[in-house]
Amino acid sequence: MFRRQLCNISVLLVACAAACTSDDAGTVGTTAVVERGRIQRIVVATGTIEPSREVEVRSRIPGIIEAIHVADNDVVERGQPLIEIERDLLSSQVREAEAALEEARVQQRFAEIDLGRSQELERGGAASQSRRDDARAQYERATAGVARASAQLETLATQLSYATVRSPLAGRVLQVHVEEGSAVSPVTAVTGGTLLLSLAATDRLHLEGLVDENEIARVKPEQPAHVRTEAYADRIFRGVVSEIAPLGTRIQNVTYFEVKIEIVDADAQLLRPRMSGDAEIVTEVVEQALIVPETALRYRGEQIFVEVSKGPRGSRSEEREVDIGIVEDDRVQVLRGLEEGEVVTLK
Repeated sequence: MFRRQLCNISVLLVACAAACTSDDAGTVGTTAVVERGRIQRIVVATGTIEPSREVEVRSRIPGIIEAIHVADNDVVERGQPLIEIERDLLSSQVREAEAALEEARVQQRFAEIDLGRSQELERGGAASQSRRDDARAQYERATAGVARASAQLETLATQLSYATVRSPLAGRVLQVHVEEGSAVSPVTAVTGGTLLLSLAATDRLHLEGLVDENEIARVKPEQPAHVRTEAYADRIFRGVVSEIAPLGTRIQNVTYFEVKIEIVDADAQLLRPRMSGDAEIVTEVVEQALIVPETALRYRGEQIFVEVSKGPRGSRSEEREVDIGIVEDDRVQVLRGLEEGEVVTLK
């Protein structure tokens, strides 16, 4: 009985020693098979969604705001009325100018008749040449008076049209800065005039993002990008790199370059200007890369290696130095050191 117990204890000790040796060799634990697949190099640009064009609308005439037809975030068409400015004074000035123009035309007609009469009298010898010259001068003054009155009327009519502030573009109202009853100054004022509202053309949106100087060399125009926003965390909007700033910006001792990614997705109208977002720019794609999980990598100084399982059921392991290429999320491309189908140990 005692000898049988000793034998069982010996077996347990041997099994324990084998298990400990196996753990030390790294063959016990999670493993992964080296596979071939598609992997892509991503460069991230962090920034905000911006419109292709943004306009500050100001009044061309002074006055009091009578009506505001839009509110923040409204979609507007080009030429759509936005704000009405008091027009009573201008309307009366236009009517006065119309009357002045009609009076000038009457004077012109009588001056023309008088000029014709003086010319006939001169031909018959009943009037002098100086009489004819006086009549011609009177006619020319009357003609100039018509032109002056017409110009005055046109100026006032144009100013009256400015009483209705219209949208200069099709887009979205970003912010209305005034209220009904507010006094406004014209854009010709020293201060630049009263800011009425801000508009953005939303037919084309882009993400303005910053890319680290260490990554900017990989970014090229026309590269595809996946745009994500905090507002639509579960959606990806297709984009394409449209512009790369030639001059970097220094921020906290790090140089960044501004990159514009045009949104070309069919659902781009869901996005709003100033939304925060990130663009994952696809700078390189390898279709049949050797891929392992990132947790398979071990580091010793600058050396990178993996542990390859060998023998029956991974009874032993082999340390293998590798060269890596693209890193995408938790996957790594292996350039040298492994073959497809080999098994590596994970951390």
